[in-house]
Amino acid sequence: MQRNENNDIDERTGQGTSADAPRGGVFDEERGSPSPEGGEAPDDTAGADNDTLKKLLAEARAESDKRGKELAELKDLMQRRQADFENYKKRVIKSQEEDRKYAVKDLALDIITVHDDLLRAIEAAESVKSGESLEQSHRSFVDGVMLISRMMMETLGKYHIEEIDHLNMAFDPQYNEAVEIVASDEVKEDTITKIYRKGFKLDNLVLRCARVRVSRPPAREQKEPAGEGRTQ
Repeated sequence: MQRNENNDIDERTGQGTSADAPRGGVFDEERGSPSPEGGEAPDDTAGADNDTLKKLLAEARAESDKRGKELAELKDLMQRRQADFENYKKRVIKSQEEDRKYAVKDLALDIITVHDDLLRAIEAAESVKSGESLEQSHRSFVDGVMLISRMMMETLGKYHIEEIDHLNMAFDPQYNEAVEIVASDEVKEDTITKIYRKGFKLDNLVLRCARVRVSRPPAREQKEPAGEGRTQ
């Protein structure tokens, strides 16, 4: 049989070999291109790039997991701190209420004691003793009321509550309210000459201004003292 020199047939595979195939190498069917003769390895740059990307991706995922864990821990910490703060506020409010109750309790007990003495004075005034005149009974009642008034002032003093007593002193609008103004040759400046209602203060805090009459020199009679008309 005559063979075609340009188109030989492989007896085992039945495939032909083309004379046009590159003479410098063997045809690589998988890559679709001739491979270098001698079985040299192809360029592995693409594989190295893939490995680098995989490594970077793994590191990014690890960093993301780490940040997520830290965020969850911070969130849990903030929630705990918020709960602790809310509990603290509740304890403070409860403590303030308890302190207020005990403060009012002490003052209330002292006032109740004074009130008991006042009731006894009233009972004594309602019943005139045998051989005692009405005038004597009245005098006893007045003395009893005055004693109760002194006890009341002592009770207020225990709580640092003091009377504002500026009689015959210069008018001070911070502590006094002028309800009457008169001219007088006996004063050189606006002076308190009468107290209509006593004022009280707790340390430096004015609880109630005193209502007073102010006397002033005749030359200033038409001018009103500062603070006139202040109400408390």
